[in-house]
Amino acid sequence: MVGVNEFTVDDEPPIDILRIDPRLESEQSERVRQVRRKRDQAECSNALNGLRKAAAGTDNLMPYILDAVRAYATEGEIMHAMIEVFGTYTETAVV
Repeated sequence: MVGVNEFTVDDEPPIDILRIDPRLESEQSERVRQVRRKRDQAECSNALNGLRKAAAGTDNLMPYILDAVRAYATEGEIMHAMIEVFGTYTETAVV
């Protein structure tokens, strides 16, 4: 590599690292569990099934995603429904 050490900075200020209190993780997890307990599970399942069917076809997914959000589906549940149809992208390493 050419020029790696050419333009170094001596007085570079330290980078502030975001540190999140570990208690917040458990608090947020509990909030998600509360939402799942309080939501209408049948409505949520229907919305996610509608999203799966739309993803398998050619429909615009945004209305179906919004229906799932309004039914209190979590982001993970919405993503999982789409992953079931589309799969996940894995970049091929080129050497």
